[in-house]
Amino acid sequence: MTNAFYSQFAANAVKSSVLSVEILRDALLPNLLGDDSSGILYWAGKDLARQFPVASNADLVTFFEQAGWGHLEVTSESNDLLTYELNGEPVARRNAAIKQPDYMLETGFLAEQAAQRFNCVSEAKITATKRLKIQMAVTVDHKQALTNHDPETPIEIIRPQVDVDDEPEPNA
Repeated sequence: MTNAFYSQFAANAVKSSVLSVEILRDALLPNLLGDDSSGILYWAGKDLARQFPVASNADLVTFFEQAGWGHLEVTSESNDLLTYELNGEPVARRNAAIKQPDYMLETGFLAEQAAQRFNCVSEAKITATKRLKIQMAVTVDHKQALTNHDPETPIEIIRPQVDVDDEPEPNA
């Protein structure tokens, strides 16, 4: 179901309205969830990562773009610490329009993707928030293996096809 769901919408040339997503995310959910909004969104991000596991950093970057969360960059990776930067038009737009936008959904998603990848407990936090970028760090605790862990098969990421006829011709 998850791979079919992803494929149905990621391959759709008609993109959903940014307004509809932002109304749900930044107007409705904070009002419904109140003071618990950040914590619930973090755990919701973890749940989404279990539903939409990805196989690689390249797939993770593509998924973030397709989800409308922004452009994700892996800034460093070590055995126990992964650092990311989230930037791009969605981040700039949300930061300009909302006094204190919440990025805990993305943070939870990154934490769970690391947990699935390394088969151990992982936690993420936002380390810096700037107008045009968000920095996040995921700590991986290799001493705490996940129990009863049966990882899902990664989704097949759909990448836009580039038509060779649309590419500019080189100058002769």
